[in-house]
Amino acid sequence: EVIGRELLVELAQQLCDLYLDNNPDVVKLVETTRIHLLPTMNPDGWNMAVLNEFKKWSVQKPAKFTTMEQMLREVGITDWLVGRTNFNNVDLNRNFPDLDKYEYKYNRDNKNKFDHLLTEASFEINNKHLDCNMKPYQNETIAVANWIVNNDFILSANFHGGDLVVNYPYDDSSDHETKYSPTPDDEFFTHIASFYARNHANMTDKKRKNCDMIGDDFDKGITNGANWYPVCGGMQDFNYLASNCFELTIELGCDKFPPGKQLKQYWKDNMHSLYEFMWKSHTGIKGFVLDYDGKPVSNAKIIVEKQNLVFGDFELIKHHVTTNENGEYWRLLSDGIYRIQAVGPDMMVSNSEDVIVISEVRSQAMRLDFQLSEASYKYNRKLRNILKKILM
Repeated sequence: EVIGRELLVELAQQLCDLYLDNNPDVVKLVETTRIHLLPTMNPDGWNMAVLNEFKKWSVQKPAKFTTMEQMLREVGITDWLVGRTNFNNVDLNRNFPDLDKYEYKYNRDNKNKFDHLLTEASFEINNKHLDCNMKPYQNETIAVANWIVNNDFILSANFHGGDLVVNYPYDDSSDHETKYSPTPDDEFFTHIASFYARNHANMTDKKRKNCDMIGDDFDKGITNGANWYPVCGGMQDFNYLASNCFELTIELGCDKFPPGKQLKQYWKDNMHSLYEFMWKSHTGIKGFVLDYDGKPVSNAKIIVEKQNLVFGDFELIKHHVTTNENGEYWRLLSDGIYRIQAVGPDMMVSNSEDVIVISEVRSQAMRLDFQLSEASYKYNRKLRNILKKILM
């Protein structure tokens, strides 16, 4: 996906330049945010597309372009399909473990499994070996999947070309039909998707032309993935269901491989959105979970309920984030009133806290620490001992 590849290179260069120039906004962003950039996941596809295009132009007499650089600058790539897959002819954005099927099955069976589906992801890769399209899991996919689950990512985006819209999960529906398929965090996803689209130069411009003859009309520049077209094995759903990370898929323009001379305009169109999107990683709450001795608790669950402002009751958001090895957590939330509680791996619990979350531009997330109760630890230990005796 060429536009995103070039935008991330430009973003990295600008972040470095402005940081060294002591730009106050960039200095604050860099010093308070861990920023990871992956310009390309499929270098094979890029190479195949470029070589195929140059070969096509080279057979013309006289040759229109004498170098690949000249060709890329003037026309880009005209064949959309070449380069979509890697060298093994696998589409990497259909090659992640299909965790949606487990999520939908657990919901149908009323199994309250609201945390990461890592066991299921490991089973898919290590036991089944084939993705939902019956393609072998690729080295690139496995490397990125491990990168996702082994880092404390909070918010991310993957960039595509072919349309101009922000796509949010779920990407697949329960029956693989085209229909709206929300996550438990649908309110936040629609908020962050709209936020990127509104900060883009023309993504929400109702006067702009549609990208294809079908004329997909995206309301306010956003779409639910499955409501557009269902995709199994996509990266954004894997992020949400296997880790603490919330991911969007951002379609950057109608052309998948536009002429290089247009890249400056793509950068101008997206620059503000990219910076504001990174700042949005500081939305919601963050903090530490400690045990009754003040030691950090890893793999504790952060359980969130949101108050219904009409009826006044609190409703569970059926998706938990977990603490890292230092007991740290980050939980993205839209504005509202929430009841938050931490639960340790041994079922120790904290007191619940009611908080009001209000997003402020370029601010830090609300700090909310938890300490697990010694009484709950003693109670659960006593209960386990009783069960052990019964089962002996």
